[in-house]
Amino acid sequence: MKPSHTQLLLLIACVFVIAVPVVAQTSTPPVIVAAASPSMPLPDAPSAQQRRTSAPPSAIGPIGQGDVVMDKHFMLVNGLMFSSSLANVELTARCFNSGACTALPGPLRSRGALYGLGLPIDLGVTVLGYHLKRSGHRWWFVPAAAVTAGNVVYGIHAARHIR
Repeated sequence: MKPSHTQLLLLIACVFVIAVPVVAQTSTPPVIVAAASPSMPLPDAPSAQQRRTSAPPSAIGPIGQGDVVMDKHFMLVNGLMFSSSLANVELTARCFNSGACTALPGPLRSRGALYGLGLPIDLGVTVLGYHLKRSGHRWWFVPAAAVTAGNVVYGIHAARHIR
């Protein structure tokens, strides 16, 4: 089965939406390399005076800039979950419109209803993963991975049955 132009554009847009924040967060800070010559002066030692307290994080930069919870792994896992949900909705709607997938419940037979159910669930799973990661759980990604796996399975099923 060959994907349509709309599906390819949607896939490219999802990859772009995922890649831009990850690339923006992975910029490496400049590293100062010590020269071999002793003529280069050493940096000043820290002073014993107390520093003023810094501004709250929201005043320093964008929200989440210093957040260790929303790192590139968190963004990647949840970006894949949202992308798989979008692909699943599009493939399921296309399958239903072609007349091949008739096992959908009545209220979920429109694209809007599928988005209206799927995206809030994804948002809830993202919030759950955020709280799990913030509290130090090693398996914080499992809810998002389970939703992603389900979306992939149902998306493949719908893609195989499109006429």
